[in-house]
Amino acid sequence: MRSFDPDDDEVPEAEDAPDATPRRDGPGVAPAVAAARRRLDAARAHLPRREDRPEQDTLVDVVAAAIAAQRSAIIEAGTGVGKSLAYLAAASDAGRRAVVVTATKNLQDQLADRDVPLVAATAPGWTTAVLKGRANYVCRMRLSTGVADQLPLDAGEDLPRSASAQVRRIQTWLRASATGDLDELAFELDGRVRRAITVTPAECLGRAACPQGSACYAELARDRAAAADLVVVNAHLYLAHLAVGAGILPEHDLVIIDEAHEFPEIAAELLGASVSPGRLRVVAAAARAVLGPVAVVDAVAGVAERLQEALRTRVAVVRRTDLDEGLIQQLAAAREAATQLAGALRESPEAGERANARFRRAAGPLAQLLVDLRRLVAPGDGDVAYLTERERDVTVDLAVVDPGPLLASTLWPGVTGVLVSATIPDGLDRAVGLPGCEIVRIASPFDYRHHALLYVPPDLPARTAPEAELAITDELVTLITAAGGRTLALFTNRGVMARVAAAVADRIETPVLVQGRLSRDRLIRRFREEPETSLFAVTSFWQGVDVPGRSLHLVTIDRLPFGVPTDPLAAARRQRAEHPFVEVDLPRATMLLAQGVGRLIRSSTDRGVVAVLDTRLADAPYRAHFFRRLPPMRRTRDRDQVISFLTGLDRDPVQ
Repeated sequence: MRSFDPDDDEVPEAEDAPDATPRRDGPGVAPAVAAARRRLDAARAHLPRREDRPEQDTLVDVVAAAIAAQRSAIIEAGTGVGKSLAYLAAASDAGRRAVVVTATKNLQDQLADRDVPLVAATAPGWTTAVLKGRANYVCRMRLSTGVADQLPLDAGEDLPRSASAQVRRIQTWLRASATGDLDELAFELDGRVRRAITVTPAECLGRAACPQGSACYAELARDRAAAADLVVVNAHLYLAHLAVGAGILPEHDLVIIDEAHEFPEIAAELLGASVSPGRLRVVAAAARAVLGPVAVVDAVAGVAERLQEALRTRVAVVRRTDLDEGLIQQLAAAREAATQLAGALRESPEAGERANARFRRAAGPLAQLLVDLRRLVAPGDGDVAYLTERERDVTVDLAVVDPGPLLASTLWPGVTGVLVSATIPDGLDRAVGLPGCEIVRIASPFDYRHHALLYVPPDLPARTAPEAELAITDELVTLITAAGGRTLALFTNRGVMARVAAAVADRIETPVLVQGRLSRDRLIRRFREEPETSLFAVTSFWQGVDVPGRSLHLVTIDRLPFGVPTDPLAAARRQRAEHPFVEVDLPRATMLLAQGVGRLIRSSTDRGVVAVLDTRLADAPYRAHFFRRLPPMRRTRDRDQVISFLTGLDRDPVQ
């Protein structure tokens, strides 16, 4: 085997990690560890196939000890350790209300449907609940007042042809639904229909004032959460809870953050602000329904048009950061117009009507808009403002460059944190507001050295070269053919993905799925159930895709996932760093690559190849940073060896 480094023919050893043996200092720690271990054993007894997992035992010990000692912990638990079952077992015996935070709603549903019931079945009296943001539940009030009347408020567009059919299906589904959770629908819901049948927190009348309050799905979900010992939420809801001063979730003193590597980036965005011309138009339209065609409403609509023109002019010349004086003046004008509109609404006759849904739909979003406009007109030293171009609008966004200090002051006082991920990037302790917190690393139990190859082709052109896409296409055709399909092809750019997928599909005999043509769930289900299929996807599929077995033998990654140089948040962080590339760019790219590589081996019997189609992983002086975070796979640049390995997998499966 030819190594990536001619002077190093061996797989690099993993770096030294802190001892994972739990500290048993403090009263009650040892009994808590023993109780958590018993709960984990009981839960594993319900699994279809019982496996001894020493690494999972270690993890539950570490989590239980941290909870009992009220000492926050950051834990890297490699793929296959079984982290969710371990931390749930520890939480179930903690005697404290816990909140589990997932990076996405998909992971939230996966956890709630699989591991939470498994542990709950072994813990009599331990109650659990799932809670999502209010806009994830059908609003009975809006549905009862006529969906068609609400759609024009969102974008001024005609109803899609499928809208009435979708609403009828939703009404039928609600007769049997106990939750009203739109994520449980069996079809993809049109975004305009979703907005028409849901409300934001600002628009909601509240249980006491709403005629449908006693049967409100969102309020009933909050009731279940308030009564539960463990509540599963997603990071966006948890950060919204922090942003409004801890008023959304029930009181708790234990938070477990899964996929913790994502938390700082989500916090940077969610603790910021965002304003767009479209948002101003929505506020103006809602206010017009209350006030009629008056001057203060027209003023907000006019500001929206002028702001849109200014934003599109700025985007056209690729000036997306450091808002200039002209844009600041436009935002200040928007703030002034919105302030006058708020005053007019307060003086309207409908302001005194407690259950007036039309007034609430206007006043609530307007109040939130004013908060965001104030931040954008006068951003703080720790904020960065930038423009984001979307399909129909340009948005002025504000993010927190370093959310660590804000999290340190708003989250951790009085709360024990357990932060877990298969990949913990360097500096995560500071990024989440826990500087100096010990990071414990528990290696994966999988036999990567014998079951997996890491391959970088020997002769690819530089990724920026004009001929790079054709070379990647040729390489993928060769590898996918050898694997018999069974490929997850990951890309960093949607346009490149689409072009390469089309070219590859024309040259291979096995089916090709492409992200964007079906829902995420349907894509993954088809990929899992149709073994000869290949799936081409971008960012969101680098994480959270779990396809063990014969459907996945090859993961390809088109390039090292460095962020784009123009990313405003990364640029602001580089300006503050002593060594920008090492402190900002490498940790993020290393974490993302490790997540992508982690899609391959998902069970003890899986085997396959990860092909990184970027020669920098083999040649660049910083390659060792990536190797330290990747599983200890054999490394090769020999294409014939890879083809032989792939073609032999079905002939010689691991038993």
